[in-house]
Amino acid sequence: MNIVKKDGAQCIVLEEGEKIYVTTPNRLEEDRIEIKGQGERIDISGNSSIVNAIYGEGMLEKVCISPAILSSEEIIKKCDLWLDMFKQVHDAFKKLVLTDKYREQQVRMELYSSNFFSYTDKDLKGKTIDLNLQRNNTILKEGVTISIDEANEDVYSYLAASVLDYYVSQNLEGQQIDLMDFNGVLYSTEKHKQGTAVPIYANFISLTESPKYRKIVTSILINHNLGESSEQLIANLRNRISNQQISDGIDSGINHSSIQYELILKSLKS
Repeated sequence: MNIVKKDGAQCIVLEEGEKIYVTTPNRLEEDRIEIKGQGERIDISGNSSIVNAIYGEGMLEKVCISPAILSSEEIIKKCDLWLDMFKQVHDAFKKLVLTDKYREQQVRMELYSSNFFSYTDKDLKGKTIDLNLQRNNTILKEGVTISIDEANEDVYSYLAASVLDYYVSQNLEGQQIDLMDFNGVLYSTEKHKQGTAVPIYANFISLTESPKYRKIVTSILINHNLGESSEQLIANLRNRISNQQISDGIDSGINHSSIQYELILKSLKS
């Protein structure tokens, strides 16, 4: 760290990793701003309560706002709102794909649990849930979707378990699932003509790749084979959701799903 004079003012030069703290006389014990050297640039962080204003061209573009900490109750409320839309869209899509018109075009309802990651931010990764109407790899009607960061795995566990349990209860009634041969893919018990697509399909391969999620999947499938409810398992997963920071992925998923939900129900009524 060097202190030099430039244009008549003292200038602190920070080397890589060096940092200083800035505050005011009356806030010394409360708040401070940290300034840290990062190569040829600096990082600035701290509590906004000590900041009066930020000036300079492009300065606001540099501001990173941390996700707010939501209470477990708020998070569960968001999850349940999305799950309600999922169930209604699932039921609407199921009616469509079982009609002769959709069967002839080999359109089916496809439910996916998959991984996502960012090309620009190596720390940004997680899992998604998507429900669409598709023919081969072409999406014909978007249903509902949601993305949850890896850091919020307890939230995803609750969502994924609820989705899997609903799918199994609605589409595999009376069918025993061979856990020895289970590879993460579940077809419905609906009959279809030879050479045509199974009308309802789910892919949970990404869940079976993780020991933690695979235990949840296995428990739900065993309960199904026994004719038992998974309500207790899902309730326990819900109760494990704690107060936490959560990205806006959950809100964007809810908002997008809400738009699709309204369009789908509107088209069915017309």
